[in-house]
Amino acid sequence: MKKVMLSALLSGVILFSACDKDDDDDNDINSTDRDFTVMAAMGNTAEKDAGMAASSKAMAADIREYGMMMVADHTPAQTELQTLASQLGLRAPDSLDAEHVALKAQLESLSGRAFDSVYMNAQVKDHQKTIALFENLVDEGDNRRLRDYANGKLPTLRHHLHEADSLATPYR
Repeated sequence: MKKVMLSALLSGVILFSACDKDDDDDNDINSTDRDFTVMAAMGNTAEKDAGMAASSKAMAADIREYGMMMVADHTPAQTELQTLASQLGLRAPDSLDAEHVALKAQLESLSGRAFDSVYMNAQVKDHQKTIALFENLVDEGDNRRLRDYANGKLPTLRHHLHEADSLATPYR
């Protein structure tokens, strides 16, 4: 009888342990999470910088407004991402990658219609790439908090792409 009770007790402990498995992936981090954090942060910085330039240099008023929207939307998105990255021990730089350094230099050298054309066509391309990056994180990332961040930003990014595509049409 002692063996039966001991066996039942051990079975219960094993069963309870299996049911208590920690599926919380708040702290899980994989390479997709790390890459996303760096690339999304650099993207936010690029959008803020280019948006600031557009808000003052664009010839078309609707493109200046679009630039202001980029600053207004990507500034809090960057702050939120940097806070989250810090909590997770990840790097979220406030710098640009080489592609956006070159774009920034190009935009600084342009004015009028030429500025509008380069800026809006870059916005379409950048938002297509950004949406793909965010969708990939939602599908492949391990960290739930980063997936939630990305998933929460996708509607805004899709709106940005739609607006950019409309504004870029005359410049194609």
